[in-house]
Amino acid sequence: MFRRAGAVLAVSALCFGAVSGVAQSQPTPEVSEAEGQLWTNPKPDDLSRARQVLETAALAGQVDAQRLLGQHLLHGWVLEQDVEEGLMWLEKAIAAGNADAESELGQSLLWGQDVPQDLRRAAELLASAADKGQVAAQRVLGEQLIGGWTMARDPERGLTLLQQAIAAGDAEAHVALGKLQLYGTGIKTDRKQALAHFEAAAEAGNGHGLAVYGEYWMWRFSSPAKAEAMLVRAANMGATEAWVTLAHGAMYGYLGGGRKSRAKFNGYAAKAREAGEDEIAVLEATRNMWGINMRADGHKTVARLTGAAENGNVAAAKFLIELLRDGNGLNVRRDLKAANAALERYAPLLGDTQTQQYALTFRASAARTPKAYAPVAMDYVTRTDLKTDWLAQQIVRANPNVAFYILQQRFRETGSYSGKLNGYATRSTLRAVYKACLGLDHPERCNDSVMRSDIIADLVAQ
Repeated sequence: MFRRAGAVLAVSALCFGAVSGVAQSQPTPEVSEAEGQLWTNPKPDDLSRARQVLETAALAGQVDAQRLLGQHLLHGWVLEQDVEEGLMWLEKAIAAGNADAESELGQSLLWGQDVPQDLRRAAELLASAADKGQVAAQRVLGEQLIGGWTMARDPERGLTLLQQAIAAGDAEAHVALGKLQLYGTGIKTDRKQALAHFEAAAEAGNGHGLAVYGEYWMWRFSSPAKAEAMLVRAANMGATEAWVTLAHGAMYGYLGGGRKSRAKFNGYAAKAREAGEDEIAVLEATRNMWGINMRADGHKTVARLTGAAENGNVAAAKFLIELLRDGNGLNVRRDLKAANAALERYAPLLGDTQTQQYALTFRASAARTPKAYAPVAMDYVTRTDLKTDWLAQQIVRANPNVAFYILQQRFRETGSYSGKLNGYATRSTLRAVYKACLGLDHPERCNDSVMRSDIIADLVAQ
């Protein structure tokens, strides 16, 4: 079976936000020791002893033990996953008023991570934890209230929450607010203030904001040397996704232009591989697919992705599934049978929710008539546990007609469209799309073309 490469290290940094301004119980030395054992690649006997310590303490009513045991069982980070028991222990900790447990379950429900998405309960739990001073909850809730991705926008409240997290010393909140300001998402664009937040995060040892800022300027090609220097600085601080960004920019000539830029690819790709960044395998396959500094070869592209996926590379598995589902119009043909086989093979890497999401996109891809679009659209609308921005983008890629059918249904319900439900981009459909587009972030896009895939995906995701 496959192992999610880097999963333990990735999630451990997300879920243990410190609580400030509110009294919280502290784990006993025995519970702390057991928790430490879980993160040190324990032997089976050590793992069993650590679990026994946590279970004994949890049964005795120690709230931190209940939270820790619930987290590990819910997500299966180290202990064998048991969602039902994990939820039971987290709910006990929540009933005792534990803010960390509220934040943990709230975030899981927000993203649909190992549990069905429940935005209403997620908002309630995050708000309760934020009120107790739990900084991760303040940051996540604040970001969502400004961005409006999963809940109604409330920029004023969102900004207050992010500022509270920043005041508590949360560097990630600096990064979150800086990104919102950099791209003008939900609040006014302010690049100068965004950089100030990213630098503040960097002072605290967090280079992820610098990675965002460097990438932003790299793709604008206004100052390649400065963008490259900032990305290198971010990567050397531990924001190793910047090595992937640098390799990406080098591949397409954004680090000084043409041959000079492409010559930098191998060096940055090597650093990304050394850092364990899954996405570099996708970039290398993309080079092979399009023939960038090498001969274009679809068969080698698929083989390269398959090899990476077999080694537990989630990004490569996803790219392979999508490539087989859609084809590339050049040297990889659309092959739903092969895509289904790949999905079945790599489902353990993806998890149940994403596996079901991909399955829905396969149905969209196979649909060829309005009659076939209808049940796919119905499942998309009713399966709220699957709906995410990412799924909307995938639906558009798999079959734009299904995406338009979904929008036609919605526009008819709201009275902005009275035409046929056929999934076609008719004139009346596009008028309704344009009207709805004006309510999106960056409505200036609407005057470019409402047929843009990003616009359609943003509307489908609503």
